[in-house]
Amino acid sequence: MPPSLAPTEPVSATILAAFAPADELVRDLLAVSLTGIIFYTPVYGPDGNIEDFSFAYLNTAAQRMMNMPAQPTLTHRQQWPHSQEYGTFAFHVDAFMSGEPRHLDVNYQSDGHDNYYCLAARRSGDGLLVSFTDTADHPRSSVEIALRESQARTQQELLEAAERRAQEQERFYQVFEQTPACIGLLRGPEHAFEYVNPAYQQLFSNRQLVGRPLAEALPEAVSHGFLDLLNEVYQTGETFYGNELPLRLEQPDGQPGKQMYFTFTYQAYRENGIIAGISIFAYNVSEQVQTRQQAVWQEQLLHTLFLEAPAAICILDGPDFIFELVNPSYQALFPERQLLGRPLLEAVPELEYNAVYQTFHEVYNSGHTHEERGMLIPIASPIDGKLENRYFNYIQQARRNEQGLVDGVLVFAFEVTEQVRARQSAEASTRQLRLLTDALPVLIGYVDQDHKYRFANRAYGAWFQQDPADLLGQQVRQVLGEQTYTNIQHHLSRALAGERVDFETTMHYSPGIVKHVHTIYVPDMQEGNVVGCYSLVTDVTEQVLAHERVQQLNQELAAINEELRATNEELGATNQQLVHTNSDLDTFVYMASHDLRAPISNIEGLVQALREEVPASVLQAQDVAHVFDLLQNTVLRFQHTIDQLTDVAKLQQVHSEPAEVVDLPALVETVRLDLLPTIQANEGELMLHIPVYLTVRFSPKNLRSILYNLLSNAFKYHSPDRPPRIQVHGRRADNSIVLEVHDNGLGLSEQQQSKLFQLYQRLHSHVEGSGVGLYMIKRIVNNAGGTISVQSQPGVGSIFTVTLPNLL
Repeated sequence: MPPSLAPTEPVSATILAAFAPADELVRDLLAVSLTGIIFYTPVYGPDGNIEDFSFAYLNTAAQRMMNMPAQPTLTHRQQWPHSQEYGTFAFHVDAFMSGEPRHLDVNYQSDGHDNYYCLAARRSGDGLLVSFTDTADHPRSSVEIALRESQARTQQELLEAAERRAQEQERFYQVFEQTPACIGLLRGPEHAFEYVNPAYQQLFSNRQLVGRPLAEALPEAVSHGFLDLLNEVYQTGETFYGNELPLRLEQPDGQPGKQMYFTFTYQAYRENGIIAGISIFAYNVSEQVQTRQQAVWQEQLLHTLFLEAPAAICILDGPDFIFELVNPSYQALFPERQLLGRPLLEAVPELEYNAVYQTFHEVYNSGHTHEERGMLIPIASPIDGKLENRYFNYIQQARRNEQGLVDGVLVFAFEVTEQVRARQSAEASTRQLRLLTDALPVLIGYVDQDHKYRFANRAYGAWFQQDPADLLGQQVRQVLGEQTYTNIQHHLSRALAGERVDFETTMHYSPGIVKHVHTIYVPDMQEGNVVGCYSLVTDVTEQVLAHERVQQLNQELAAINEELRATNEELGATNQQLVHTNSDLDTFVYMASHDLRAPISNIEGLVQALREEVPASVLQAQDVAHVFDLLQNTVLRFQHTIDQLTDVAKLQQVHSEPAEVVDLPALVETVRLDLLPTIQANEGELMLHIPVYLTVRFSPKNLRSILYNLLSNAFKYHSPDRPPRIQVHGRRADNSIVLEVHDNGLGLSEQQQSKLFQLYQRLHSHVEGSGVGLYMIKRIVNNAGGTISVQSQPGVGSIFTVTLPNLL
């Protein structure tokens, strides 16, 4: 008699009226009946199947025979837990579902009962009406008593025989219960499970097997063809042997099925010579099959990886390290070489004196694995045979035979030449960066997302009295102190969020000492994420204090400025007048030098005419000749002075000279030709060292003046002890053009060099000169943004260097 999940509430007389006529006669009949009457209502499970019955009504006889109250709180299966085993629960379900009358005689010997019951059941409306009798509920006659005693003895004998069989069966089942094999008994053509041992049940721990047909309990066995095999064994009696057959078990909640494999035997068993069912003896070999499949898969995978792996892999056999196996990546290291079957040094002789060959022996002799990273291994080029520096990460691992003895070496190598060279370049760059940052008088650092220093230049040591290396890994808070950290924390957080931050603050970097600093934070973005930030901290204390002082002075000067405002207005007018005056003076100087040329020329002509008109006897007089010489020299000096005034006036117009692309070799050659008479007269030599295609953007006229003055001076001031040897060098340097004039002339002392480019400075009196030429070319060079300098040694010579900006 079957159990339920939850009891129903008590049923009143109105419920009773729902399943039987409500007249008094029926009520009295049920009350006085010696037959037990029970009315059940079904309890349905989530799947819609009946899983229990609740008690709706028990008459007096049923209460007495079952020893139950009128309104039980337990369900059918809770009241009789073994009803499934005795088949009474299935009987009730069948009667309800079929709607047909059903009868059952059962000797129920569990749950506190040892009685023989006769049951009759039929569905009535939404419930099940059950009538039953209990043989123990009636008095027995002497014949019945004697019959029962005989039956009891027979029963006792049967029980003893059954007990012996049960003991034998129990021992048999104990073996079944403890065996790891899966054992099950199927009965009838429907193959209903009669028995399964724990190992079998464990395969289907979430399913009820016993009492259910195989097709119902294990529907997947049908789809996999196992039901057909059972049918054939049941019909023919021939045993079936299955070996590693697959079965995918369905899983609850829509989870993927579980693939399993079984080796099993289906064997028919007989009762009275007729096939009654099939015994199953099976082993779950899923692990072995899957392990083997995994091994095969791994072997295939290893083979694929070996052939397709980017690593260079080879197997060397024996103490001579003969190439036994080589993958394509390894062979690619040695194109056009035969490796397989050849000893290592025969195939790759360049390894003989390399450390890698020594480690092969160490691994082979010791059995220990050896690993190297970034190791230099020169390899001969397939083109010209020259050794090329190659770098590798590799592992050398001993290979052992069945006896555990080392019989070879396995090699796994990755070429990292590009990475090593990149790292070497990066390290060189890092060293250069360190040298650069350490040379700067500012704090340069790097802070990560945890507010920890990862880089600090040498300036940190002077500021914080610590070795910069000791700062790495420390929190910014620890290094700067709480007060300063509070001032910069917000800015640092903004930078670490991806914002470039520029600010000024005060730093209390030691007790009683405050610095004013200007700080720049630049985020370090890598793959779209901020991993840290660079910091540049400049000490602006002097500027801040100066600014504060300036502000103070500004306040003091405010009143003075007001007083000077009127004066400034007057000075402004005066300055404007001076500008006009200077302009007028420049104009006057130019006009005067121009206008004076004609009178001086006339005077020179008059002197010459007078010299021609004066008799020769007079000219020969000492006083007259002296006067004529004085007049002639005066005229010459006057002309020279006018020329100087003209040249000085022209300097004001230098800026207006248009710049052009000048071919330097061609321009120097024209100057050489102009100076050729001077060169020949002094038995000198002019050597040009200027690249053929060297050009500069400059005023051709001004550049010619520069070269002419320098070269003419070089010959003019040559040493009387040796012929002049002049060299002109030209070259390109960064964004400039450099011209050098080397001479072996008189040379200049340091005192002379300091006055060399001043106006009207003449340092040698034995030759003619005005002291204006070098002044003019210095003005031309400086006005163009260039420089001119001299290196000289008395008695040895001089080097004039002109540097002009290259605007091409």
